[in-house]
Amino acid sequence: MFDWASRLQSIPASPGVYIMKDKEEKILYIGKAKELKRRVRQYFQEGADPRPFVRRLPGLLGEIDVLLTHTDKEAMLLEASLIQQHQPPFNILLKEEQRYLCLRLDLSHSYPRLHVIRRSTRDAAPKPHERIFGPYLSGYAVRQTMELIERHFRLRTCSDQEMRNRTRPCLEYQIKRCVGPCALPVEEERYREHVNEVILFLEGKHQELVDMLRGRMAKAAMQRQYELAARFRDQIEAIEKMMEKQHVASEQDRRDRDIFGFFRYHLRVEIQLLTVRRGHLSGGRSFSFDQQEFDDPEILERFLTAYYLRSTIDMPNEILLPFSVEDPEALAELLGERVGRKVVVQVPEDGHEAQLIAMANKNAEQGFLESQKTEDTSLALLQRLQKRLRLSRLPYRIECVDNSHLQGRYPVSAVVVFEGGFPNRYEYRRYHLKEAVGGDDFGAMKEILTRRFKRGMAEDNLPDLMVIDGGIGQLKMALTALEELGLDGVEVVAIAKKRVAKAEAQGREDLMEDRIIVPGRKNHIPVRSPHRELFLLAHARDEAHDTAVTFHQKTRDREQLRSVLDRIPQIGPARKQALLKVFKSPKRVAEASFDELLQVPGITEAIAHSVQDFFRDHPDAFEGGVVVQ
Repeated sequence: MFDWASRLQSIPASPGVYIMKDKEEKILYIGKAKELKRRVRQYFQEGADPRPFVRRLPGLLGEIDVLLTHTDKEAMLLEASLIQQHQPPFNILLKEEQRYLCLRLDLSHSYPRLHVIRRSTRDAAPKPHERIFGPYLSGYAVRQTMELIERHFRLRTCSDQEMRNRTRPCLEYQIKRCVGPCALPVEEERYREHVNEVILFLEGKHQELVDMLRGRMAKAAMQRQYELAARFRDQIEAIEKMMEKQHVASEQDRRDRDIFGFFRYHLRVEIQLLTVRRGHLSGGRSFSFDQQEFDDPEILERFLTAYYLRSTIDMPNEILLPFSVEDPEALAELLGERVGRKVVVQVPEDGHEAQLIAMANKNAEQGFLESQKTEDTSLALLQRLQKRLRLSRLPYRIECVDNSHLQGRYPVSAVVVFEGGFPNRYEYRRYHLKEAVGGDDFGAMKEILTRRFKRGMAEDNLPDLMVIDGGIGQLKMALTALEELGLDGVEVVAIAKKRVAKAEAQGREDLMEDRIIVPGRKNHIPVRSPHRELFLLAHARDEAHDTAVTFHQKTRDREQLRSVLDRIPQIGPARKQALLKVFKSPKRVAEASFDELLQVPGITEAIAHSVQDFFRDHPDAFEGGVVVQ
């Protein structure tokens, strides 16, 4: 048991970050505090912190480290950085990390073109000569924008290589969607006018663009260039039609804002971001979080810190929140320093801003309801699985285990986790076998499940259903492990390939049929349509197999690098690292000449002779591409 009382005596009452670790030095939780001693003490005072994970800490905790800072703002920044780096299991994590669709314009080219890219919040800032617009919420939104630009602004769409090799204008020029710089003498200044129009359009400066186009239309009409004037007219109509579809946040207020909505249902949280630029609502994004035991202000503050400190998207002048966070002044100062200007963080109580918050909250609730529809479908799937397998409870958490080895060598196992019908890769576990050796699949299954169940009992974290990748023998080992531990709250099934004679004779695994083996049932259950719930177990089996094989390959590669060089006399860790740094692999070390070996730091003539003697005496060291132990 962790002696928190003595540890608390050495923690100062100053701002900083505390890091909670388990007995194996793995980080469990990272937090910040204005007063470290008072905050850490609350974790060990009964009833002071009602979050469920706090009740589990005494059995898990091995140490508490602290990092002191000068101010609350520094503590907030350090906490966000450490959470992003270590991804502790009990922290609020911004797991949403997909790459968003954006539009890129490279202004270094004489005739720039607009093209679609995917961009992550972790990507570096744009280069000085490029402009990035977005992100766009869907491919449809991007296609709609590109279609309007191609039709009315006449930028080239061909690649740089196509432009260099083309000798005459393409069809885009014929239908008046491009000015043809690939083959015609188009002035760069004239082309830049089109580029500047596109920039104004994508920046949302629609009224400014319309006013400019009206002036050009009038000038063209006065010069009797009626075809050109008609083109300007069509541009204006297209832009105004699009402006009518957009909701204007405020006709008078044209500030850039990010508006956040918040909706909570038990441990589920939905955060909605509405983006307002120059008074126009230009987009929105939603973020969903499960198993959130924290208070609403803490969830929102940590989300904002993680989102804005990782984001390369432009920072608004104003951020509107549905309720106050713990230290809004420190947050505003931190975000302002990031962009080099003042950023206002406020909670509007009335007026037009409060209406915007209400709209964001409504969107957050709608996002939650839409996600619930998907979950309801998953719930129905799990209910059918429960009925089909005659399980005593809903299999919300399903785990699947598989073993992997190479002729008994480098034995490993993997346990994958599905929650609510979907993989939870943060919960995957990988094991090196300690007792079962020599390709003993039955012994390996019993060892891994015993280790998994023991830890699950200690942490109160057991699956509803354990799936075994194997046949009746592996299933019996799983039941034996449960019986020896006296554990009766976990149900077990196995999934295996049925050996169909025709398929086996032809070596066609695709003709082999999956079957579910349920303890106490004589007939095995084939995995066939339309029973989609059974394919969930096949998916878990495939995921466990892939995870185990990948882990086995990494283990084998690492052991091979270690084993063959470690067997050479006078080659220790430092010299082995030096050899691998120069030759990249043990096989290249074996192929190196005497003079090449001498070029490696720390390798003397005597050691070089020892290396060459070893590989001359062991010609089978790389037999079949695998190091022989």
